[in-house]
Amino acid sequence: MLFEALDKLRQQTIISSVIFMVVGLFMLVVPAQYDSVIVYTVGCLLIIFGEVMVWDFIAGDKKLIDSIVFTFALLLILLGIYILVSGDDILKVLSVLFGILLMFDGFHSTVYAWVYARRAGKKWWGVLVVLSLMLIAAGIIIFLNPWWKTSHSFLKVIGGVILFASATGIIRLILVWPIRKS
Repeated sequence: MLFEALDKLRQQTIISSVIFMVVGLFMLVVPAQYDSVIVYTVGCLLIIFGEVMVWDFIAGDKKLIDSIVFTFALLLILLGIYILVSGDDILKVLSVLFGILLMFDGFHSTVYAWVYARRAGKKWWGVLVVLSLMLIAAGIIIFLNPWWKTSHSFLKVIGGVILFASATGIIRLILVWPIRKS
């Protein structure tokens, strides 16, 4: 039962990492005239993703973690609406959002590498620590928003960082995943 749940979690992690890699690559190659379409699409996707999470909360068990996810879903819906309404003024909001998310993901990866991979004796756990620290640094840089003044250059930076974060997620999955004992 446990390994079935872990296998499902592993599949979801791999699928989401691959999807985010494709999104990151797309953001890197898209021409400047489609920036507003991308921003609009991100806003719509956040609203849809938030609504799915809300419906999952309504249909599922009501545990504490589900209430936290429900609150996060409502925040996603509000952020999606704000993105749709604000247009090009969204640069500051997105830099704060992506910066915080990257710092959190980097911290999370560092803890996983240090606590689980190192203790389990996995090879290359130090690589994951270095990649995680790079994620934290990228989050700080995006949070401070020093180098880009247009939405196009910002989308390029976000696309590259999404690509890097997805690759780090896959590496974290490979290095930390438990080995089934028969």
